[in-house]
This record gives sequence, structure tokens and C-alpha cells, in this order.
Amino acid sequence: MGRRALVRGATAATVSFTLALGLGSLTVGSAHGGTVTGEVVVPAATAMVPRTGLLSAGPSGFLRYEEGLGQLWTTYDGVDTVVDASGTDVYGVTSAGAGSDVVARYDTSARTVTLRNMTSGQISTVALPDGHFYFSTLGSTVVTTAGTPGADSTWHLLDARADGSVSDRTVQGVPSGVHLQSAAGLGDAHGQVVQYRKGDDDVTGWLDIEQGRFTALPYTVRAWYYLVALSPTHLVWYEDGTLHVASRQDPAAAVRTVRVGEISQVLGVVGDNVVVSRYDSSLGQNDTYRAVSRVEAVPLDGSAPRTLLARTSRQAVPTPDGGLLVAGGADTDHWGVSLVEAVEGGGVTVRRIADAHPRQTAHTVSQLTLTQGRLNTVETDPVGDWSYLHTRETGVADSPTAGTRTTRGRIVLENYSGSGPHLLDTGDGRTVISGYGTSAAQQPQLLGADRSLPGTRIDSSRSYRTATAASGRFAALTRPYDSKGVAETRVVDLDSGRTVFTTTDSVRAIWGTTVWVMSGNDTVVPYDLLTGKQGEPVWFGHGCLLNDFQAVGRWLLWNCVLNSEGQGVYDTVTKRNLTLVSGSGWEQAQLGDGFVATVEAGQLKVIDVRGGTPVSHTAGEFEGNAWDVDPYTGVIAQLRSDNAIRLTSSDVPVSALVQRDATVAASVDVKGGAAPWSPKWWLNKPAASWKLVIGNKATGAAVRTLSGGLSRGVVTPAWNGKDGSGRLVPNGAHT
Repeated sequence: MGRRALVRGATAATVSFTLALGLGSLTVGSAHGGTVTGEVVVPAATAMVPRTGLLSAGPSGFLRYEEGLGQLWTTYDGVDTVVDASGTDVYGVTSAGAGSDVVARYDTSARTVTLRNMTSGQISTVALPDGHFYFSTLGSTVVTTAGTPGADSTWHLLDARADGSVSDRTVQGVPSGVHLQSAAGLGDAHGQVVQYRKGDDDVTGWLDIEQGRFTALPYTVRAWYYLVALSPTHLVWYEDGTLHVASRQDPAAAVRTVRVGEISQVLGVVGDNVVVSRYDSSLGQNDTYRAVSRVEAVPLDGSAPRTLLARTSRQAVPTPDGGLLVAGGADTDHWGVSLVEAVEGGGVTVRRIADAHPRQTAHTVSQLTLTQGRLNTVETDPVGDWSYLHTRETGVADSPTAGTRTTRGRIVLENYSGSGPHLLDTGDGRTVISGYGTSAAQQPQLLGADRSLPGTRIDSSRSYRTATAASGRFAALTRPYDSKGVAETRVVDLDSGRTVFTTTDSVRAIWGTTVWVMSGNDTVVPYDLLTGKQGEPVWFGHGCLLNDFQAVGRWLLWNCVLNSEGQGVYDTVTKRNLTLVSGSGWEQAQLGDGFVATVEAGQLKVIDVRGGTPVSHTAGEFEGNAWDVDPYTGVIAQLRSDNAIRLTSSDVPVSALVQRDATVAASVDVKGGAAPWSPKWWLNKPAASWKLVIGNKATGAAVRTLSGGLSRGVVTPAWNGKDGSGRLVPNGAHT
């Protein structure tokens, strides 16, 4: 893998006619040949994750849950009182003193309900009689069930008297032989929507705690929890794309229906509007616990819905005067509790009454690659629980930098059977992305340096199982196993789409124009992808079962298991095989340009293998998570447990600048300057600048000079056949 001239061979360009160019070497400005030094920590990306749970609301305030703070009582002017720092979120259960300023807490072990009036400060306790089971707390009335299910079960209403005693009222109107259903959060200080089952029939009714009576309703509510809501005036539920709205004042009145399509939750009724949440697929996974839905007011007259809040999560809570409390905001950085109220004319208004307390949470990094100073990460957004590909420019000179994160698009993990995509950087800014299966979504795609997902399918004429290697313009794509258990691998030119090499052996690595192919268990064979010529095989000894194999420039990292365990580096120039570990004591390792990064006693170890004797030093703690080595700059990336990424220099100088590959057309018709000559050179490391001088071969005079700044792995000039003054150059041979 020796040094090659940057430009070689005869090339031609034409200006609507043939113009032969004989090219000498490309003059390269200062190359980043010095060692990248130092260390930097790329901080984890974070998002504000709301966990606001609205539990109940009374005339003077409301009870809510905030993660990390417990249960808070908040007045309508935004003043918080911690009620229970260890309190939990009791979503969908009427247990907090519904519809009143009373906060109720049921102690399961003591079988007592503590009632705390947040306005007067009065505290009373209701002990559950023997044989009673807790059901809910409505205002200051504790509801229990007693009796034998299916025989004589009924509801009981327990009220604390001023003298500390407790009255027990049996709810009237409950038929015999019924099974009472559990509480579902649909209640206020006047009563509760309940259900029972008798035989095969489900009955929905109203438990009136003021009269102590159960009344069956003339309809059955089959939806429950997040698809049904109670207001002071109505009961509303959702079924099959339709909202059903029933009057509380006149239960016998006909149930109104409004077509609404697909929704996430029924939040409540305010005036002449049903307030719902509707899933927004751009925000994350469809989950009512996540802030991935918007709040809409749906008029009962069937007119167009109106968006009230851009984002919400969880259930809303009605206020005793007909309003509705909703947690949400424009985004999760501006989360709070808003009050939706009716206004004249049938509309509603929304006003924020309290701040919420979202928690700053790190994005979870599951994969990373570092190539030519470009850090690619697969990260999961903690708000929507969706994964995205991000890229940061970490620099190629001096010390690495954190860089600005660019989002490249969403990665649909379900397309990859939960294992995530396979990422292979080509070293010229592009990334090959594939899955580990034959579905259309898992087929190998090519993502350009400045492009967003999903990328472009590399070869749509065949089905592949995965991509196994990539470098520069070449990628190895492996097909499914045939009936004989044989899998064909094709190396494809990413620029032309042409297959340049085919084998049924395992492709282990590609570097530049060389592909390394397994031969048996203990040997790899190089092939030149431009000529197809086989190179000298490299044998790793009797009994070696080659486990890991990596190639960077002239270096090969090998790891044998079974009867010849060990790990080492082979130099293809000197033909020297350097064993680093004999036996089973080897650790995971990554190959860089002239060094190996590995682990020793919990420390990141860097082994310089450029000389005859390995020279080692430690480079800090080994984080034990996802990691990668940039073979072009010598920087090591490690994912930390807090989802930050530590970039550490190997402190091993990279090799001299050489060409890995080139595509230089031998002739071209520039069509009067409309079709430029576009050569391409791939380099083994970043170059600070480049310059291409085009001269007349006969006179030696320069006719055009092209130049550019930082080049990361590839130089791509374009010449339109014109000189510096904009005139087409004469036809003839050029250098």
C-alpha cells in the first residue's frame, strides 16, 4: 500500500472537440500531517421532557404531579404548595378529592383516607370499615365498595363528621347480582360516572353522592380513560371517529354526535366545544404520555376545529366552573398549565396560569462513527422517543472541537428489526447505511455529505442482506444466502453504480482501491479493484480462526480465536507481523493510522506500531460504551455513560499525504464550457488546501489555476475548458 502520485496518466479535455491532457502531479498545499493533540468532550444533546400530570381541580386551585417534585397544589394565580414530595402520578383514577379544594390520600396499609382542605387547612381522616374496598374520593366524600361481587355488592359513601366520626351511606338503586367496575376518573364533587356488569350486559350510570343514588343512563359508554371526559355540563366519549356528547342536566336527551376523525384523547367540554388532542406524527411516537399531540377545540356545530396548543400530553382536568386545565405549550421548552375557558359567541380562550417543571434529559446515543473529523451519531430524542442521525464537524487540525450538531433525518428503528442501522463512512463525507435483512427499508443506501436521510439506494437491481465494508467510492454489499448456504458479495462503484468485483468469500475490509477477502479461516487476500489483480495473501498461522480484521493504509489489525488466540498488526510494506497479545488476554481494539487503540485495566491504551517495537501509552479512562477511531486524523471517540462523547488524540502522527484512489477522465467534451472536466482524487487524510495548475503541454505556459481550501478525504475540482479570462483555451495537449 505504498505512496502513489496524486495524478497520473494522460487525460484529455475538449472544448466541443477533443483536447488531450497529459497530467503531471497535483500540487498540494500544506497537509495536516502533524498530530492532532488534546481532548474535548462533546456535551450530550438535551431536551426538556415534561411529566406534568393533572389530578384534580377545585374552585381555588388544582392538584398536579411534577416529576422530581411530587404532588403540588397550585392556585389559579400560579402559587405552588408541595402536598406530597413522594406522591406519584395517579393517572385515570379518581382518588384526589375530585371537583373540590380537598386533596385526598389513601394509605393502603393503614386503610385510611386523609382529607386535606387546601383552602381552610382542615385535615380529617376516614378509616375504611372492615369489608370495604377503596373506590374513589369525590370532594370530601370517600366512596367504597362492599359485599360479594355478583351477589349483593354495592357502593358506600363515607363522610367525616365534625366530631371525628364517620357516617356510612349505602348507595340506593344498585340492582342485585352485579359486578362493580373499578373507578376511571370521571367524577367531581357531585358524583361519578360508573359502570357495572350483570351477566353479559355492561351498564353505564351516574353515582349521585348528594342523593346517595345510582341511576342507569340510557346509553353505554364503551370508551374509557383517555377517550372519555366529564365536564360540569356534559359527558363526552369517542368511538370510531365520532364524538358522542350527552347532557348531564337532561340524561334522557338525545346524544349529539360530531365526526372528528382520528384523535388521541378526549380532554373535555368547554362551552360549545369539545377539546381533544390529536397526534402529530412529526413530533414522536404516538403515546399519550409523550408531548406528541396538539390541542384542538372541536365546535359542536360541526365547524372547523381550531388549534389551541401546539403540544400536549396526558389527560386534562375540568374546573368546577366549566373551564378545562391542560398541560402543554408551544414546545417542551415552554411547558406550562393553561386554562381553557368559554367566551361569548361559542368560542374559547386559552391563558397560561402556571409554569410546569420539565426535566432536562439527555438524548440517548446508541451508535457513533468518526471519520475525517466528522462525528456521526444515532441519538434518541427523549421527548418523542424517535431516533435521528446527527453529524458534528469536530475539526482536523490542532485540538478536536465539539462542533455544531446537524440533524440528518429520522432513523426509523422499526425498519431495522430493533438493531438499528449499520453505518459505514467512506472517508469522503459519504455514509453507507444498511440494515441486516432483505426488506426494502434495510437495503444499502448512500447518504451524501450534505444530504438528509433516507439517502439513495446503491443497487436497486438486486436484494442485499447488508453492507460489509466501504471506502472512498467503493462499498461491499452482501446478498442473502442461497440454498447451499453461500452468500455472494459484490463491490460496487458508488459513483458509477458499476459492480467492479464479485466473490462468494467474505469481504473483511476495503481501503482505497484494495479489497481484503477471506480465504479459509486463517488467510486474507488483497485484490485491486481497478484491475482485479490478486495481491500477496496474508496468513495468520495454523489454527487461527480470524475473528476481527481491520485495514487502514498499510496496516492490518487481526484477532485470532480458538486454537491460536491472539491479536496483532501486520505491516503490508515491511511484511512484518507484530503480535500484541498472545493467548486469550486480548481486548476489543480499533485500528488507526499506525496505532491500535485498546483497553488495559479500564484505561484506554494506545499502541504505536510504526516501529519494530510497540510503544504504548494510556489516554485516559476507557468508557466501555460505543467508540470509534478516526483512521484519517488519529482521534478516538468514546461514548460516556452520560451520553457525552469524549474525543481524545492518539498522539501518534498520521502518515504522509498519499492518494488512495482517483478517477481522472482521459478525454472530455466540455461543450463550450457547459460540461466541465471533473477529476476526483481521494486522499488518506485531510489536506489544508490544494491547487491544480493546467498548462499548455507544448509551451509549458499555465492556462488555468484552480485551488481550494480544506479537503476532507477527496479533492474534486472542475474545469470548464476556459482560461483565467473566461476564454476557451485552444485545442491541444495540456498538462
